[in-house]
Amino acid sequence: MAQIEKIVEKWYCSGNGKREIARMIVMENAHKSSSHVQVQVEEVIFHKVEELLNLKFEKNKKIYLADNAFTYMQPDFYSVENCVVGEIFAHIGKPKKAQDNKIANDILKMLLLEKKTGKQHRKIIVVCDLAEKKKLEGQSVLAESIRQFGIEVMYVKVCEDLQKQILEAQELQRMTNV
Repeated sequence: MAQIEKIVEKWYCSGNGKREIARMIVMENAHKSSSHVQVQVEEVIFHKVEELLNLKFEKNKKIYLADNAFTYMQPDFYSVENCVVGEIFAHIGKPKKAQDNKIANDILKMLLLEKKTGKQHRKIIVVCDLAEKKKLEGQSVLAESIRQFGIEVMYVKVCEDLQKQILEAQELQRMTNV
């Protein structure tokens, strides 16, 4: 919320009216599905994963999985030479059902990639929240699928400032998606 507060304060201090009205205008104009903070955090995590694995990856490479223009995946990181494919989840706290569905869908895409290429890939899901890592390694059907299909769950710690920004962005998304 700090970013929103800065915008509100700037608007308010410019003589445009009361703080409550400024907040309403800023919140009204915030895009409901805005995820720019998560995208920025994913960029930081992407570089940390490259460093940890000592590999260079292609980011968001479009990989076609069928003989048409509609069946493809764009993993957060990919190396055709090293047969590594992965997804990054910049979320903190209890995930919504849709986020679990996204992870499951990404797993299906990774498995389809292996099937179509005929090559075993190192499949990685990267999270920045230890609770999420624990959940993905827990007792759910999703966690068991992750184990059975040999998918790694990697935790990458992000600094407190980035954690705070993620939480603020999630709160803004929650407030604007009501």
